[in-house]
Amino acid sequence: MSKPSHPEWGVMKDQEFHPLTLKHQRDLENLYETKAYIRDFHFWQANLGGYCMADMVLKTVKSLEGDLELKRRVVQGEPHPGRRKKKRGMG
Repeated sequence: MSKPSHPEWGVMKDQEFHPLTLKHQRDLENLYETKAYIRDFHFWQANLGGYCMADMVLKTVKSLEGDLELKRRVVQGEPHPGRRKKKRGMG
């Protein structure tokens, strides 16, 4: 039986992998799986200074932090479940 694994998308900054937010990771992975590599994936990433643009063909991200390497890696373990919606109670 193989161990569970999942892809993660992020940027290489200061020789360390910094994951993108889960929504952006899912969007990039969907594009990757359908081989719809785009050159102008615009997104907001606070820890990169705000608005960014990923180029899936050149594997780069342009941000206020400069040009960074866009990286997809496969890691062991189950993927993060994402945010859970808060239950709204009465009163």
